[in-house]
Amino acid sequence: MGKLKLQFTKEILQNLVEITQFYESKEVGLGARFVKYVEKNLFLLEEQPNIGRIGKVFGTRELILDSFPYIVVYRVRKSLIQLLLIYHQSRKYP
Repeated sequence: MGKLKLQFTKEILQNLVEITQFYESKEVGLGARFVKYVEKNLFLLEEQPNIGRIGKVFGTRELILDSFPYIVVYRVRKSLIQLLLIYHQSRKYP
């Protein structure tokens, strides 16, 4: 299939900023570690778009982040991966 392009929604970008700021407020450097971990997983997703489980919403997939309690919801299209949102595993979704 080859490498797909990542497409971020405004919502997921805002979520990522808020989560990063939260972690950074708890411990200096933790926000940066969160960003690095998410980037690593998203780069893996570019290569292997079906590694996430089938999503709760039709047509989506969910990538579980193990080191931080979050799930990335995304949709695979022909040549891109649409990153829709990131949410805490304790939250009810959808």
